[in-house]
Amino acid sequence: MNVVILDTGCANLNSVKSAIARHGYEPKVSRDPDVVLLADKLFLPGVGTAQAAMDQVRERELFDLIKACTQPVLGICLGMQLLGRRSEESNGVDLLGIIDEDVPKMTDFGLPLPHMGWNRVYPQAGNRLFQGIEDGAYFYFVH
Repeated sequence: MNVVILDTGCANLNSVKSAIARHGYEPKVSRDPDVVLLADKLFLPGVGTAQAAMDQVRERELFDLIKACTQPVLGICLGMQLLGRRSEESNGVDLLGIIDEDVPKMTDFGLPLPHMGWNRVYPQAGNRLFQGIEDGAYFYFVH
């Protein structure tokens, strides 16, 4: 399987590459359209602010390339947010618009933000996303 991690310039590329490699794949890190468009699976990682990430997407001429992708794309952290229409971060940031939803600012509900750490996850019964993952499994959160 041809797995590609999109080099947006605002991501933890080596961490993502190592995580994928631990599962037996040999991911390529690239922003070359010939490589990206031929990927079977595309990872879109991101770290930082929506504005800084979108600036990198435009500077690296990735906007149209990302929108041209038809293969499955996994957005990780900020990478997932970039797929939305608009972020409420700062004074509002226009995003890629692939998912026709805005990305709202997180409500703290009286809890400290940002939150970083391991938490147990109890998915809704029958949720396909968590198939094969036991109730109460630990996930690491940074948000």
